[in-house]
Amino acid sequence: MQIEVSNPVAGLKPSFFSECVELVLSGENKPAEYVNVVFLPRDDLRQLKKEYFGLDVYTDVITFNLNNPDEILEGEIYLSFEQIEENAGLFKTKPIDELRRILIHGCLHLCGYEDDTQVLKDQMTDLENQYIENLLNTEH
Repeated sequence: MQIEVSNPVAGLKPSFFSECVELVLSGENKPAEYVNVVFLPRDDLRQLKKEYFGLDVYTDVITFNLNNPDEILEGEIYLSFEQIEENAGLFKTKPIDELRRILIHGCLHLCGYEDDTQVLKDQMTDLENQYIENLLNTEH
């Protein structure tokens, strides 16, 4: 699997991204050919949200599947580190921890999970927590 990171956050190793992406995709049994993680300014991500989803709101992550459902996964995960930092302040967590959660969240979207109801949001949050725990346990 090829994992590319465009406009990365300074100081983060490429392995940070590949570990998150590979863990989720393998855990969900979704082989992938290509995943591109792209960091954009907050306003640019808001414009994408408006253009593709019809919502004029700030967001921290948007994902796009580039493959047909019967093909091996190819996708893009767009992130706003500005928004992630703001969310980290709101949730009283470190920006790196919030980035990890949002990257996992984006990977779950690539795997087909949705979060447009509270039940689905709760399901995704439970999965995020499991993958974060798995990542932190493998780092030690």
